[in-house]
Amino acid sequence: MGTATPALLIPALVSSLVATLAMITPARAEPCTGSTGGGGRFATCFDLGNRLSVTAGSDGVGGAIALRHVIGFDDEPDLVWKLEHVVADATHGSWQERFSGALYRGRFLRHTRHGHIVLPLGTPRKVFLPFDIGGLVEAGTVRWAGNGDAAQTLRIGVVKTAALFDFARTRSFQRRFAIGPVARWDVDVDRGTGSLGAVDEHAVSLFSTVMADLHLASKTGVLSANVRIEAGTVWHSDTGWVPEAVAEASVERIVLAVNDRPIALVLGLKYETATEEAIARVGARVVLFHRTDARVNLRPLRTAVR
Repeated sequence: MGTATPALLIPALVSSLVATLAMITPARAEPCTGSTGGGGRFATCFDLGNRLSVTAGSDGVGGAIALRHVIGFDDEPDLVWKLEHVVADATHGSWQERFSGALYRGRFLRHTRHGHIVLPLGTPRKVFLPFDIGGLVEAGTVRWAGNGDAAQTLRIGVVKTAALFDFARTRSFQRRFAIGPVARWDVDVDRGTGSLGAVDEHAVSLFSTVMADLHLASKTGVLSANVRIEAGTVWHSDTGWVPEAVAEASVERIVLAVNDRPIALVLGLKYETATEEAIARVGARVVLFHRTDARVNLRPLRTAVR
């Protein structure tokens, strides 16, 4: 009986020792979570696609709501749809006579690991593709630039759509290199005619323009860049077919975060042949609400046994 009691106590002592060491040992390093000396945690990765942000810069003050998510399928685990939405994106030049906005922008890309589609015609056939496929939709865009005159033109983008072929072929939102034909319908309204203005001109592109869209972002979301080029011919109700081109580039760099809400420096440059003007901008973007990156763990650390 004298030797039985220590033998029974050994497993309990070992279990207690292991539990104690687990509580006092620093937690495993997490690449998207930083820690303070007091055991607090903060985010080092940011989700750029799910946020309400306000931007103030040389081109004015504005804001936007961004949402993005992935739809998967239980019967096809290699297939996902990557969906991105921007709602109520607007910028007003408070010290300039300028306004631009969009009611809705959406981008939808279908990604498969092996890059294929199934043609259901006759005997179903699997066709392998070197790109992902998808589309882009814009509705309710508005652009207005004043010149100090009461008779000013308001351009309304009724609808814009594009078929996209993404050669980046990635499951994440970090990279995109998509090209495709674009169709759009714009209406110019003369604000100097009547109380609401009068339609001055229609501009229509029936997939007669081509878009190239490049997006790159770091794994942490701290740095991101976008380049968009759109060129082709557009039919105008007054002048007929006219060649047009638009080139736009932007960079966003998060410089600090307050309560895990990032504040970023934004740089941009845009040129349009239709207006023959180049616009450079620099500003700061403040995130008011956002979704915490899924890789971030903000639960406090336990550094000692109490």
